[in-house]
Amino acid sequence: MIIRISIALMVFAVSVFIVHGSTGTDKYNMTEAEKKLSTDLIKLLEATKYQSSTETVVNSDGSDLVYVYVYLYKGNNTSNIEPLVQEITDWDKENSVAVARVSINELETLASLKEVKNIRTVIPPVVNNGSAATEENVSGNHSAEENNYLGDGNWIKLIGIVLFTGMVFKRRIKRT
Repeated sequence: MIIRISIALMVFAVSVFIVHGSTGTDKYNMTEAEKKLSTDLIKLLEATKYQSSTETVVNSDGSDLVYVYVYLYKGNNTSNIEPLVQEITDWDKENSVAVARVSINELETLASLKEVKNIRTVIPPVVNNGSAATEENVSGNHSAEENNYLGDGNWIKLIGIVLFTGMVFKRRIKRT
């Protein structure tokens, strides 16, 4: 019975994926320049292409600039990309990475340069600190997660082992 339910759920999941397709853009029908862009930048480009000419995609500061990492092939410098970017805010010469503000309309042109390896959106780091991460509760005990001996995620393995053992014993019982 469990096996039949598992198979039915698997068939359902695969059929939903086939009917609705993947959630991303079609990577087989992309230009070489689009393949160099991160998914969020491709979606931003698509949004600007489908908007009317009177509307523009703007950031909160009122510009159509995006903040990106431009990865160049080794040995290239920023002189190749300077005409296409609004501002280069940082340059890592050792890794050939430029941090720049680029107009959305120039992204594809920038990505089409042979010196450009790929372009990714700059995402600010997340720092998790504060009282919730370090304080003990009032009674002096740690939280329930810290006291749980399976708090590191091994509970998932335990559930799998228990289910597998149950299936094996069920099969042995049916055979006898």
